[in-house]
Amino acid sequence: MMKKRMCSCVMAAALLFTASVTCAAEPKEPMAKLCGTCHQAEPGVMMGFLDNISLRAGSVQMDFLSHKEVVKFDDHTVLKNVLSFEDIRNYTNKGFAVHFVEKDGEKLASSITRFDVLKTIESGEYKVEKLTREQFNEWRQGPNTVVYDVRPPMLYQASHIPGAKSLPAPAFDKLKDTLPRDRATPIVLYDVGGCLSPTVAFTMKSMGYDSVAIFTEGFPGWARTDFGVTTVDWLKQAVAGDLPHVLIDLRDKAEVGSGHIKGAVSVPVASLERNRDTFPEQKNAPIVLYGPDREKAAETILSWGYRDVRILPVTFEQWQSEGNPVAIGKATETISYVPKPKPGTVSIAEFQQAAGGVRPDTVLIDVRNPEEVAKGKISGSVNIPADLIGRRVDEIPAGKDIILFCPSGVRSEMAYNILDQKGVRSRYLDAFITIAENGGYELREK
Repeated sequence: MMKKRMCSCVMAAALLFTASVTCAAEPKEPMAKLCGTCHQAEPGVMMGFLDNISLRAGSVQMDFLSHKEVVKFDDHTVLKNVLSFEDIRNYTNKGFAVHFVEKDGEKLASSITRFDVLKTIESGEYKVEKLTREQFNEWRQGPNTVVYDVRPPMLYQASHIPGAKSLPAPAFDKLKDTLPRDRATPIVLYDVGGCLSPTVAFTMKSMGYDSVAIFTEGFPGWARTDFGVTTVDWLKQAVAGDLPHVLIDLRDKAEVGSGHIKGAVSVPVASLERNRDTFPEQKNAPIVLYGPDREKAAETILSWGYRDVRILPVTFEQWQSEGNPVAIGKATETISYVPKPKPGTVSIAEFQQAAGGVRPDTVLIDVRNPEEVAKGKISGSVNIPADLIGRRVDEIPAGKDIILFCPSGVRSEMAYNILDQKGVRSRYLDAFITIAENGGYELREK
């Protein structure tokens, strides 16, 4: 039987979480690397993943994993597989193709097309069933069902659906021999709610697996209301200081004093509710639990609105027996969480210093539109709208620390990447800011 495969360029969708922006000393190809295995680069065509869209700036930011680029759109831009420009917001991190033309030194989109692979699984020779949350849980309870997480290994290690096995889509050919020998085995695939699962599902169908389904919400949908399972390997990296997290030891204080995982905060399960106000303000903070009743504790914390709650599937004794980092004595009872900033961002404290005139070597550039600035402006700031900043680079003072800002950080990040492509160094504020008519402002972390 002929083996059918979906375009492998979609396989990179989940890798967006590890993408970084690099300074562009020379032009980079506007195509994600894996897309090149099925498509040739063409002049005037971008193939990558939607990073963000700004309706006010009339711009879309595309991520190619190696770098990001901004392309403008207008009323003449044709949309395919999306309902409107507003609807594009619903497909962050999904695959898109953008046809564009160069105009006045900027890229203008003639068409924006979303890769709608999920439509293709609803019909045809290799039709694949799409599962709702309720249906997915019914399948999971089947005694022979195998659930595969087809995201990259680093994402699986960080957190995955309980009971799921790792089967990274990009490495499928190397791992296919690990699939169940019985091709009637019920199999459910999930990713980030994108194209990885359909890619693997079609391949499995072509290999003769008859009962393959996809949990279309993916792990992000799962994590909104259910806890995940982390791995020892991920926690070892986190404990080493590389990954921000909150680690909670649910055991009694006497047990904790005899030994605990390095960096753990002591919150006995019986006192969890009383300690609710000590948990981070950031609802997306990774919270890892170990000890008794960890699943029940995870459900409690999820009910508080946290969206990244994980359990460690081993006991402290198992962690210790494998030679992993431990500490003896009283553990801290104070939760401290400091999120890792995105590349190119400036801290709120630095922004406040610049806005207060404490940093005279800094220039604040307000990338909002003029009508927005007219309703309130920070004293000393310069207004260059995000959609014009590529054409007004000469107005940016040389030798200064440039900080870009806008109400939500979306347009300022786009402006940052436009300047980066032109070799101009800057940073941007990735926070919510409200500016009053008198120039006063309020800042709020995301």
